[in-house]
Amino acid sequence: MSDQLQVFFLEAVQKLVAEVSNKRLVFFVAGGTGWGKSSTVNSLLDRELCPVNDDEPQTAEVTGHDFEMNGVKGTIFETPGFCDGSGNDQQYIEMIRSKVRNPHAMLYVSRLDETRPEEDRQVIKIISEALGNSIWENTAIVFTFANHVKASDYKRKLDKRKQEIHDLIKKELIKHYIYDSNIAYNIPSVAIDNHSKTTPDGKEWLGFFFTAIVKRVSKEGTIALLAMLTDSISQRTIFDKYQKSIIRKKFIEAVIQSSGITITIGMTVTAIVNAPLILGFSGGGIVGTLIGCWLSEKKDVD
Repeated sequence: MSDQLQVFFLEAVQKLVAEVSNKRLVFFVAGGTGWGKSSTVNSLLDRELCPVNDDEPQTAEVTGHDFEMNGVKGTIFETPGFCDGSGNDQQYIEMIRSKVRNPHAMLYVSRLDETRPEEDRQVIKIISEALGNSIWENTAIVFTFANHVKASDYKRKLDKRKQEIHDLIKKELIKHYIYDSNIAYNIPSVAIDNHSKTTPDGKEWLGFFFTAIVKRVSKEGTIALLAMLTDSISQRTIFDKYQKSIIRKKFIEAVIQSSGITITIGMTVTAIVNAPLILGFSGGGIVGTLIGCWLSEKKDVD
């Protein structure tokens, strides 16, 4: 890659970081009653932003929680527990429509140990009606309460739950004459446990959780999310090389698509990542931290 293109790339990152500081990153979190939505938000941000009540449902309406990290503003919308027996599901749909506009990403939260997929079907139907079917293109599925499943049954249960949710989303899309099954089956999923650092297979789940969200956040939200959480993430060694490569590539793709950089024949995302100027960049502030955190290890790039 030419030195001119390298410099242009760095300038594009600086410009995007400046832009996101004037915008607000919007998350939408949905799921049934008692499925761990509030705890999941707190795990993502590594702070007690959303109140949690283990004894009874905490969220009774669509509630927006405003916050700021690293100079980047954000709002996370929590929703009531759908299908809670109150008969208010249509009211919830109207509240979502009126309050949540163009979210950059959605977390669909469901319990890993859930045995009633009918509830998932109802929640998925409500989400599609409230926000439109395109919301599934920016969704990550989060299975909570992972350690309520026995270690010997963990993989089977996780595979089963993934299949159930993907099939239900596909059926909802088909009802609206959308026959592209990739929309449903490309949605990443991750199992977590908000009371433990590991899942029953002994693996730490936070890196998988964050990676799944980065993969599905909209392109315009990628830089905002990484800028917001880079300091927190860089202080915790939670990613393996594969996860870092996924995030790095999404970062590069977002910059390319947002800045209008033209990729010519023979030029690839990997080539830009491997550029010596970028790898040696030592600028300060969020830009320097972003590049240092996500573009610094050439050996991690596929």
